[in-house]
Amino acid sequence: MFYDIGYSGGKIWFACDDADSPIKAFSTTGALVDYIWNSVVPAAHGLCFEDDQFLWASNMYTDELYRIDLTPTGIEGEEVQTSLSLVSSVNPFSSSVTIEGTGFSEAAILEIFDIMGRKVYTASFNGSHTWGGFDMQGNQVPSGTYTALVHDGISGVVTLRMLRL
Repeated sequence: MFYDIGYSGGKIWFACDDADSPIKAFSTTGALVDYIWNSVVPAAHGLCFEDDQFLWASNMYTDELYRIDLTPTGIEGEEVQTSLSLVSSVNPFSSSVTIEGTGFSEAAILEIFDIMGRKVYTASFNGSHTWGGFDMQGNQVPSGTYTALVHDGISGVVTLRMLRL
């Protein structure tokens, strides 16, 4: 079993691959006080808090990242606001990689950064984009770790790490 823990808003959050609720929150006395259904995040590994309202979690089986609204009306029954994933499970990739995302507006922008934080590529993002490993000048980027960032000013920002051979 894989798991991760985090602390925010007076709760201890636990991520795992539990079949019915992969993210649970406990009080400091150990009582279960909140949970997120597997229909929102099927399996979780890795937790990060943007603030007390938003929790980031990753699905260890699909490379998807989730930004989950923790406000009282945001947990039960709501769909994940935004997610970003690689279409194929090929990571690292050698020639191209397709990035898919949900929950973004038509104004979404995809930006790809190298490990030093330099932007190497940008494009409009309409739910799917195939990146061929080239920078904005058409030069092939070297092997290394790259971060894909999608933002639209409404749904926030979602990132995905990719490794190019």
